Parts: sequence; C-alpha cells; structure tokens
Amino acid sequence: MAFRKKDQTDKKLLTMNEPVKTNNQKIAEQVKIYSAEDIAIIKSTVAKNATDLELSYFLNVAKSYNLNPFKKEIWCYKDGKNNLIVFAGRDGFLTIAQRSPLWNGIASCEVRKGDDFKMDVAQGQISHSKNVFTKGEIMGAYAICKPKRCEIMTIEWADFETYNKGYNVWKADPVAMIKKVAESHCLAKAYGISGLANEDDFVVKDDIVIVKDHESEVSRLDIIKASELIRSCTGDEDYKDIMERKISDPDLTGTELENIFAELRMNQPHKY
Repeated sequence: MAFRKKDQTDKKLLTMNEPVKTNNQKIAEQVKIYSAEDIAIIKSTVAKNATDLELSYFLNVAKSYNLNPFKKEIWCYKDGKNNLIVFAGRDGFLTIAQRSPLWNGIASCEVRKGDDFKMDVAQGQISHSKNVFTKGEIMGAYAICKPKRCEIMTIEWADFETYNKGYNVWKADPVAMIKKVAESHCLAKAYGISGLANEDDFVVKDDIVIVKDHESEVSRLDIIKASELIRSCTGDEDYKDIMERKISDPDLTGTELENIFAELRMNQPHKY
C-alpha cells in the first residue's frame, strides 16, 4: 500500500510539472495547420470577437476549403444575433473553383450605358457589343462560366447602383469591383460552393455584419433630391450638416431615407 501511495504521489507531481497549455495551443493542436502564435494573429485580425469554439470552427472551414486567412481569402464576423458568419472574397471563390476537376474558366465584363447588351439567364445566353472608345455610365457587370460536363452556362448579373459603395476601391476602380461581385456570385453558384457568405451581400458596422437589403437601398437620384431639400430647409447650418452626414452614410437604407424626406419636407419655407 505504501508503494501504491508513493506511485500515485509521483504521478500527481508529474502532472503538476507539465506546462499548462493555452487555448491557442489547444486550437493549434486540433487544427494542425497554424501555430499558437498564428492563432493569436488570426484572433485579432480576421476572426475578431470569435469564441475559441467558433475560432476552431472557422479554422476547420478554412482547412476544408484550403483557404488562407492570412491572404484574406477567408474571414469571419458575428451578426446582430451573435451568429458566426464565414466569408470569402472573389479570390477565395476563384481558388476553390480552380481546384475543381470541372474548372473551365470564367469571363466577366462591365456594361456601360449605350452598349448593345442582351441577357437570357434561362437559356444561358449573353449578347454584348461593347464600344471600347466611349466611357459611358457603368450600369453593372456580368460573369459567365460553364463547368465541364454542364449543359447550361451559369450567368450572374450585378447591378452597379445596388452594390456601389462610392468610396475607397469602389471609387478608385469601380469596374474591377463590380466585376468581382458578379464573379463571386457566378463561381459560388456554378461550382456549388456552400457555407461561405459573399462579402458584398453584407455591410459591417462596429465589427457586426448586417445583411444588405438590396431591395430597399437608395438611388443616387434620391440622394440628390434629399440634398436639395437640405439646402432649402429652414434649419440652421448645424442641422444641415447633420442631415448631410446622414444621407452620406454608405449604409443608408430606403426606409431611413424616407424618414429623412418626411422630416425635411416639414422644414421647408413653403408647403412642399
């Protein structure tokens, strides 16, 4: 009995002397791709606010699709209900599709006002005569791909007014951005890529993602009308500055704009 007691004591001492593993080390051992240091970086960049369980899930999704978070091929956010949503950009969808044995290329192009453009999604047909010598207003972009052994071509259209954010890269290179939207949707549909959300279908506010309601988004014409009402309203300069900031919000919805219209109409020098 004395020997058994000593044996149990020795085991306890060995256990006590073992280094305590951090959560990052445990996740790294489970995922078997990234080090604990890598996990710490991912936590603070592309997986902010994720719990350790959610982070493990996210990394396993990245592993299953063989996408690299450090290349921003995949990332995640929480939504307003605290659900984790895993995202991919166009490059992520393209990487997945190109690894498929059915990969057969993709084509995309912007459509400008004045182009001769016809699209038949049901038949998988597009007719586009582009005038390369003019730079008309961008109306949208389409992407087409036809995986091997598929009879009908997959076509996706992205309306410029719906997706245009009007700032950052969207302002510097709008053609590339609207084509990326069309390509992402086309690749996801044609190659059956599930479990990954498209970044262009959401907006991010304070590290929380919100589904974009494309049907209720505002048009540029509505913004111009609102701006005219602000200039002519009876409010002071501070009030006008506040209203201008409201209508300049890139995430402004149609409902919010209607409320702004109603308020501005009540503050006109004459009956509107």
